[in-house]
Amino acid sequence: MSMWSPRIDTNARVKYIGIVDAIEADIKNRLLKPGDRLPAQRLIADALSVDLTTVTRAINEAARRGLVETQRGNGCFIAQTTFSHYNSSQLIEGKPLDLSMNNPPIPSGLNLEKKISEAISELSQSGISASHHLCYQETAGHPDDREAGQQWLSSKLTGLNSDQLLISSGAHSALFCLLSYLKRKGAKTIAAPEFSYPGLRAMAEQLQLDVVGISMDEQGIIPEQLQLQCAKQTIDVLYVIPNIDNPTTATLSVQRRESLIFLANQYDLTIIEDDPYYQFIDEKLPSLYNMASDRTWHIATISKCLSPSLRVAYVASPNINDALGLTEEMRISHLMAPPLMTAVVSHWIRHHKIDEITQAIKTENIRRQSLAQSIFQQSDIASHPASPHLWLRMPHGYKALDFAEQASRIGVSIVPSTAFVMFRSRSQAVRISLGASSDYESLNQGLTLLSDLYRPGLIRSKTIV
Repeated sequence: MSMWSPRIDTNARVKYIGIVDAIEADIKNRLLKPGDRLPAQRLIADALSVDLTTVTRAINEAARRGLVETQRGNGCFIAQTTFSHYNSSQLIEGKPLDLSMNNPPIPSGLNLEKKISEAISELSQSGISASHHLCYQETAGHPDDREAGQQWLSSKLTGLNSDQLLISSGAHSALFCLLSYLKRKGAKTIAAPEFSYPGLRAMAEQLQLDVVGISMDEQGIIPEQLQLQCAKQTIDVLYVIPNIDNPTTATLSVQRRESLIFLANQYDLTIIEDDPYYQFIDEKLPSLYNMASDRTWHIATISKCLSPSLRVAYVASPNINDALGLTEEMRISHLMAPPLMTAVVSHWIRHHKIDEITQAIKTENIRRQSLAQSIFQQSDIASHPASPHLWLRMPHGYKALDFAEQASRIGVSIVPSTAFVMFRSRSQAVRISLGASSDYESLNQGLTLLSDLYRPGLIRSKTIV
């Protein structure tokens, strides 16, 4: 371990920045390396003939840049991640690698833009009236498109009447309209897993609905904890992602689904079943909608299993009257789903091309998950073989936000558990999305950087000096 010889970069506009720039330059030139100790601040001040506050400002700025780490009682050291930062700059050409957005991957050999173009061309030659997809539509969706949606969902929603099925401009819009409708019917409080879709919390705040977080384990929401909460207060709505949960990847077992249905019946809960990843699971588990269709709303989006460019989601309602009520909310909110994109999806459903595309994306998810497993190995991760994301748990005593900030410094963007938490939780984790990177090699290197950062002793809690 060497000791730094203090100096000031004379090109800097002010002295404290000159000190930081000198430290950074010496790291780049390998004159300083991770773990090297800096002299005490007073010694740096004496060596450079500056006052102590100038050095303190410099160390604060160096810490903000991720160059140094301060250990209470031991001094200030060059950060363990600095070489990774400069080594990663070339691999991503100075641009952050975004592993935060949960996009489905684009498999090599699958030209989705071309397939969309071909579908539009086939539609124009099919003899279908242009009014079907080039004009304003009914808010609930054109009857032909709702029948196509019913066909696509038939494997998991048996006996569904197309009159109970609505087409929304994406699951996000569907969820907001549904919460607004349920509030109008008297709902005040939503129960959700302790880590859940961030949009739910934002919508609830906008609509002045309360959200209660329910503890989870590796199988998802814990029924006994939901029962305890229902005994304490009135819960009106239960929100769950039953298959490959976002963000934790948990899938509810049949027994756990049965327990949740039992509690919903006991406490008169309306269930919102948000199910974007059903197409990726091999074991076709029963939907909550099939188990309790009289109190369950089911949302199935195209965005997560095909592409977010297709703003199409299907909403199965408990009955016709509820379908009509939600239609009114949707008419106010977004009028209709995009007719042309809906027509493309319907065309793919009728010609069985949608299964071909989703299976290609599932295969790519499996390939990327396999890569992640090989890189992280013994790390504490939760995943599903075909999930587009994984859930990396932090070692005891470490904070997810600190890890995400350090990852950002080395050029990789991920999402800390604080973005998903529905109530105060001691659990600390980050969600790493595998689909957003179109370059498999960059994904490999980005995951390797995260794995290196995760090694015991390298994760640092944020220190203010």
